Amino acid sequence: MKRIVLTAAFAALGSASALAADLPSRTYAKAPAMAAPAYNWSGWYVGLNAGWVGGSGSVSNDASIVSTSSIPANAQAMASGATNTAGTSSGFIGGGQFGYNYQFSHLFVAGFEADIQGLSGAHKQSSSVTPLRENRESDNIAPVVTNSTTTRDLSYLGTLRARVGVLVVPSFLLYATGGLAYGGVKSDTTIAQSVTNTKNPPPSTLTSGSFSGTRVGYVVGGGGEWMLSSNWSAKLEYLHYDLGSATYATGGLAIIDLGPTSLPGSGTAAVATSSKVRFNDNIVRVGVNYHFN
Repeated sequence: MKRIVLTAAFAALGSASALAADLPSRTYAKAPAMAAPAYNWSGWYVGLNAGWVGGSGSVSNDASIVSTSSIPANAQAMASGATNTAGTSSGFIGGGQFGYNYQFSHLFVAGFEADIQGLSGAHKQSSSVTPLRENRESDNIAPVVTNSTTTRDLSYLGTLRARVGVLVVPSFLLYATGGLAYGGVKSDTTIAQSVTNTKNPPPSTLTSGSFSGTRVGYVVGGGGEWMLSSNWSAKLEYLHYDLGSATYATGGLAIIDLGPTSLPGSGTAAVATSSKVRFNDNIVRVGVNYHFN
């Protein structure tokens, strides 16, 4: 009986081993790799920006002699003092933009962008020039003191630009941009002159002029934009705009009847004055965009 049981047990074990050999071996699947985030640059976007503007535009004052007294040095000193250039200035700029991108491939993106900007007010410059007018009949030297004040104002600035860029990495776009610029411009000039000497100086003289209008020009620049998520990006951008120049008359300055004063000579020394203003500057700004993709 024991022999029968043992024989049956060994037969069962053999059948189980054969069945196990026929079963497929267990396979172990690897965990899926984390996919890199996909950035889609195509689509419309809207955003805000703010930054610095300045560094190029200027106002130059010019004077030409229209009449001289019996001593030409009087008018020459007046013309010299009224000829000067106001330096550069800077301020704050900020506004909004919207645009459209089209991603051609994993490397190239092109599109357009339009923006409108406001500036932090007028750029004012003052100068004081004191050329000397020598009294040749005595040892007295009478300075002709000139005070010039100029204002160069850009009330708003708008651009419509093309953008073409290269994706350095999927989330970073390096681009060039350029196109149309337009803005509301204004400039004012005031020039005051006085002759200072020890007794009985001639009266001071004052003149002024202004220009305003809407100007159209160009803008060029470039920048970099980082895609922070599927909908948000941040950018750093440089632009140079040029709305051209304008020349406007600012009247003239005159010293009349020098004889009654302690200055030598007689007659009228007069100059005609004008100003030339350049409406061009540099912009460095940062911005954020929301993408509707």
